[in-house]
Amino acid sequence: MPAPGTKGVTVPDSDNQRPEAATPWTPPTIHGSEPLRVAAAVAGPPVLAELVIAAASLTGTAATAIRIAGWVLAVAVVISTVVRSLMGQVAAARVAAADAHGKALVARTEVDFRSSFERALAQTESEPAAIRCLLRAVSELRPETDTALLLSVPDEPKVGWSVRLVDGELEPARPVPDTPGCAALASATTTSTTSSSLDACAHVTALDMAVASICIPMRLDDRLLGAVSMMDAPGESPDDHTIALLEWIVERTAVRVSEQRRLQGRSVIAREDDITGLPGPQALDRQLRDSIRSLVPFCVALVDVDDFAGLRRHHGEDDTNDSLRVLADSLRLTLRPEDLVCRLDGGRFAVVLGNCGATHASLALERVREALALTLSMDHRAPFTFSAGVVESHKATSIDDLMDRATRAAKLAHGNGGNRVAVAPD
Repeated sequence: MPAPGTKGVTVPDSDNQRPEAATPWTPPTIHGSEPLRVAAAVAGPPVLAELVIAAASLTGTAATAIRIAGWVLAVAVVISTVVRSLMGQVAAARVAAADAHGKALVARTEVDFRSSFERALAQTESEPAAIRCLLRAVSELRPETDTALLLSVPDEPKVGWSVRLVDGELEPARPVPDTPGCAALASATTTSTTSSSLDACAHVTALDMAVASICIPMRLDDRLLGAVSMMDAPGESPDDHTIALLEWIVERTAVRVSEQRRLQGRSVIAREDDITGLPGPQALDRQLRDSIRSLVPFCVALVDVDDFAGLRRHHGEDDTNDSLRVLADSLRLTLRPEDLVCRLDGGRFAVVLGNCGATHASLALERVREALALTLSMDHRAPFTFSAGVVESHKATSIDDLMDRATRAAKLAHGNGGNRVAVAPD
């Protein structure tokens, strides 16, 4: 793993190939015309000294002194032209060898990091575990970075919730006020900006400080789950290779989460309801447990036919059952395919809307009300309406609390005249 405190990893472009060992250092050699130049530099001063002695007809001590001066000058020339050059070559070779060795170590570190991350990710058995592995890996690469997984609002390039890693553990998903926009979600590509840029994400510009931001979208099959957001001080953004490594981490995590969803499924159809063909309470309980473990925010809606007892009293058992089937079809056909619709008992239904907030869940149920009214008017059936109560997953402390809050919200809708949707109060 990279040493704590490192700001990024700069390695060769190869992703998985272990780099070769650095080339051993070898002493520099002298090539080409270098020997002639060196010989001329060494022989020049003594020859010049002999010429001076001959021209001046010097003998004895004076001649000896000039000869000594010539050889001293020759030695100085050798030191300045040969020894220093060789020392420079030696120093440069040692620096190059150290640099190559350092790059090889960094490259081997990345290979080990990738292998370690792949092993850890393969051992995860749930979405929270995979997301925790993702955020831990990003934290190891960028320990000083403020990192979060921003979950998107369904079918919109906006941030609905934030998931963070605190002391090595995942915090529950927390709503992001005003559902700000995210450029990475809008473009489905990695974005790198600063909070002062014109194209900065709305969740970054809303901060009270200047930051540099990188957002990497996380795609599950054909949908975006959200984006991994990393914020640093201005000028502290990672280099291109580190960004590529971070994108690889996000991509591998997305693949693992998709595998987990396919293996485990979002719900298990238990015993079907005899009248509507919908799953029953057991499927609802299983779905709620799976949704809570996934850490992805969701909503629960309790749908209750207005004056169900009066409907049975005035229209009989067969027409009432037919009305329940019409409502079941309106829910099933209007809501998203991945939303779970169950019949509980009597005129009560339950809906689990994954990766959804109260506002969008309420709008979806309003569309169900409109679809039901249109169907009843066209088929000339006995008219009836329903009221619904919606609660967001993070507002409750348990499954029982979740259903209690949804039930109270439905009663609130009934109490306000029925044929409406109410959101559970805080």
